[in-house]
Amino acid sequence: MCFYSQNDILVDISTAAMDTGGYGVFLKITSDSGSEIDNVFSYLGDCGSLYEAVNLAEIFANKWIDENLIMNN
Repeated sequence: MCFYSQNDILVDISTAAMDTGGYGVFLKITSDSGSEIDNVFSYLGDCGSLYEAVNLAEIFANKWIDENLIMNN
């Protein structure tokens, strides 16, 4: 899902159950032209449901965007 798009930068967010248990979030940051800028992974830990994992993933993504994209502009 496209989570954030501004100034020719796109952040896609994926949330998935881990084979070892718990959930993880993967952010893929690309330029508007499709060039890969960065990839970020974070282990979210055990979650009661996929819905909870998605909420935690969105919180993580917002914090990452604030710290790495917005503050650098």
